[in-house]
Amino acid sequence: MSKTPEAGISSRVELDFFDAEELEIIEYLASRDWFVTSTKRILLPSSEYKGILLKPSPFIQQAFNLHREVAVAFSPYQVFEPRAFEALDGFNKLDLRLEDICSVIISRDNDVGAKVTNILKTNSESRVIVAFSYVELYLNRRNPDFVIDRFREKFYSRDLFGIQEPLKKDLYFFGRSDLIQVLANRHLNGENSGLFGLRKTGKTSILFGVERTLDKKKSLSLYIDCETLHLKRWNTALFAISDELRSKARLKLSETHSLEEYQNTEFVSDHFLSDLSQIARKSGKKNILLIFDEIENITFGTSASIEWKSGGDFLRFWQVLRSTFQRFKGGNVFTYLIAGTNPRCVEVPTIDGVDNPIFAQFSATYIPPFTFANTREMTDRLGGYMGLVFDGTVCAKLVEDFGGHPLLMRQMASVIHNSVSGSRPFDVTSKFYDKARLRFADDEHGFVKYAGMVLEVLSNWYPEELEMLKLLAVGDIQSFRDLAADLPEFVSHLINYGIIERHDGDYFFKIDLLRTYLANRSKYAKLNPSQDERKEEIGARRNAIEPKLRNIVRRQLRARFGDDLAREKTLKVLYKPEEIAKHRTTALKELYDPNRHKIYLSSLFTLIQKNWDDCFANTFGGNVEIFKAKTALLNFYRKPDAHAAEISDADFQSFRGAMSWLEQHVDEY
Repeated sequence: MSKTPEAGISSRVELDFFDAEELEIIEYLASRDWFVTSTKRILLPSSEYKGILLKPSPFIQQAFNLHREVAVAFSPYQVFEPRAFEALDGFNKLDLRLEDICSVIISRDNDVGAKVTNILKTNSESRVIVAFSYVELYLNRRNPDFVIDRFREKFYSRDLFGIQEPLKKDLYFFGRSDLIQVLANRHLNGENSGLFGLRKTGKTSILFGVERTLDKKKSLSLYIDCETLHLKRWNTALFAISDELRSKARLKLSETHSLEEYQNTEFVSDHFLSDLSQIARKSGKKNILLIFDEIENITFGTSASIEWKSGGDFLRFWQVLRSTFQRFKGGNVFTYLIAGTNPRCVEVPTIDGVDNPIFAQFSATYIPPFTFANTREMTDRLGGYMGLVFDGTVCAKLVEDFGGHPLLMRQMASVIHNSVSGSRPFDVTSKFYDKARLRFADDEHGFVKYAGMVLEVLSNWYPEELEMLKLLAVGDIQSFRDLAADLPEFVSHLINYGIIERHDGDYFFKIDLLRTYLANRSKYAKLNPSQDERKEEIGARRNAIEPKLRNIVRRQLRARFGDDLAREKTLKVLYKPEEIAKHRTTALKELYDPNRHKIYLSSLFTLIQKNWDDCFANTFGGNVEIFKAKTALLNFYRKPDAHAAEISDADFQSFRGAMSWLEQHVDEY
């Protein structure tokens, strides 16, 4: 087998400690596409591993985006053990020039491939491990493409864009280094911070990045998940923080106060101050950072626990923290970083007449969107590993379509990855991107799911801002401008969240798909429609609700009475007594077919009222009088004289209210 110019073995490497079988494998690897630059020996407590470093050829570099040397560990044992991964970590510690995304394991265990896959399958952030057995490399030593085919299998089948969990490592983390440094430096300078953004914007990944940065600077940090902290009362929550810090600093149980001591609420503040002093002194780390993630879970008005939601536990908890912070002369021992979707905890000055201890303690930082450069870096690196080549035009489209939202862009790139059926490397063109974008926009597990999360945050905490957003989505620009002028703080929330942007006095959606999504679901949100628009809306909404209501009535009657009695009840509403007999053999489903029988909204309303207690009370809210009042108004607008007349503002708003009520119940069915 002839070698490529880039393949071979350096004359400086030591090969004496490899056995004959391993030497033959090394010769095979060096016969094509790889150059052996050095060898290593790694001694672990109960085992020894040998390894080589492989420099990839230009072909490998282009195919898999591998530009640095790849570590290869030989596991000479008959049964593969996970400690071989420790050997790979040892190689990386010895040589910082190595690829962190990829390593190779070669084992005497013939089942090594399945075992490595099984070990890594629960870790979405793991590097790519390409595994071979000694036997299969020997049997395929005449096949020049065997190794590269295995690399293709491992790289091209894995969806690196599809990772949705918070990233705990630097391996697949992009675009937030500057923000992490800002937050870390604020802590080191004794300043508290707040980080806010919509769900899935990378908050938790950034917090983990801050932890990694501070760990390198020998500063002690503690990540606190408020989704579980709110289950504790304010005093036991403070004990839990003290105890976790003690454990992380490796202090003895006896060196800080006990849970029983914290349960005496009179001395909680003294205990917490004493414990943090002790932890800082004995650990030698005076810069302690407390990181509170999902802060809305312990915030007044938003927590699921009544003691926190009422504000009582919030006040006591933060009064202790603020008092401790001030007694340490502001950041001399510890600071805190608050993160979440809702900055309410630092925006409201008083809680039931009591000063909010952390009101205006700092300016809230909102997570910025990815720039074009961030996006290009992410797609070049991850796409390169997966055999996808994104050109500049596609990267620009990603930023424009998704407003620089990293998760959305990753998900979109994941759709592209799963849409490629041909060979790789594959050039992702604008045309290919546009087709994939249409699929992503309609995917209930893709953009639709994300849009629901965005709107849920707004509807729960900022309903006025959501209504403004609907106006902008449906093109009611003037109404949006009027509200923006009167309520600038509402617009500020939408801009800070990265949902809209302002340019030359006008407002635009940053995420175009969100505008389309919201417009389709808020078609009737315009505040001052013309007479023609009012009549068009009335007709369209009546026409849209009628077939849905028809199916509900038929199904409910059939489920309660069976086909024959349901048909009889329907005929009594649709036809005069003398006409009923000729329709008694008609199938129930056919009776509700609008192409065969005339069945109007008024008839459906009558059927519901006549069978209210038996079939429809639970479906439409339980109160038949409310149903009658709502549907009487909707019936009025079917009349020609009503449709021809001018529709007043009051009447039109009454129609909208009644129709929205009915639509909600129908959609919830």
